[in-house]
Amino acid sequence: MKKIICVLGLLLAGCEDPIRVALPAAEDKLVIDAMLWRNLDETSGTLEVIITRTADYYAEQVPYVSNATISLQKFDMLFMAQEETPGHYYIYNVDIAENDTFTLSVTVDGATYTATETLVLSTPLENLVQGENTLLTGDQVEAIVTLTDRPEPGNYYLMDFGYNNLLVTRDEFYNGNQISFSFFYDMYFPKNTPTPVYLMGIDKDFYTYMQILISHVGQDGGSPFATAKSTLRGNIQNITNSQDYPLGYFRVVERDSRIFTAVDE
Repeated sequence: MKKIICVLGLLLAGCEDPIRVALPAAEDKLVIDAMLWRNLDETSGTLEVIITRTADYYAEQVPYVSNATISLQKFDMLFMAQEETPGHYYIYNVDIAENDTFTLSVTVDGATYTATETLVLSTPLENLVQGENTLLTGDQVEAIVTLTDRPEPGNYYLMDFGYNNLLVTRDEFYNGNQISFSFFYDMYFPKNTPTPVYLMGIDKDFYTYMQILISHVGQDGGSPFATAKSTLRGNIQNITNSQDYPLGYFRVVERDSRIFTAVDE
């Protein structure tokens, strides 16, 4: 088995005097960030749905949406979500099998939004350690990731490094092989703080969606869903008014995780 090594990082440039640029007001859109997930090798999992509205670029608060009605349907079974904190809805202990089809339904202010997806399998996050390398400024933290791609071709993955640091990758150049790569946290990443890092399998459509979304918002610490600054369409449809589509995405994923704790060298 080949082992492929690559280095991935973000070059962040700063300036001494920040400039506040006047930007047009964001279009008022509903944003639905929905994920049904199960841990690797488990058979049940959790639905997490976060509902907000778009915010202006400089907004300091996220406009969460409460009192939505959210259901998840699998065959003839219907599950209802509960709002635990403003705009955050959950369903626990959902049985998730590889060939199950799940339909999410969200009703807000008289409009109903739906999406249908099936489970995408992942691969183990084999190792996650701190490295010694930095980028040009010398104040980043290197996290070295090791995983082995699933044997079938055409796999896509999303990595969530915490603090809204996201990365997508595909197995075009490492199909079926082990790969190690470096991710660099910026200077503001807290030291000596345990941080969960997630690896999840995703499909091609969500991979493309996240590629575009990450390029739009950058890795600037802002959630790409909660304060969306783009009209990029996801897979959720407004069945009440097709012209008033929401932002966000519904995905069903398998995931693995490890804890990463950076220490001062």
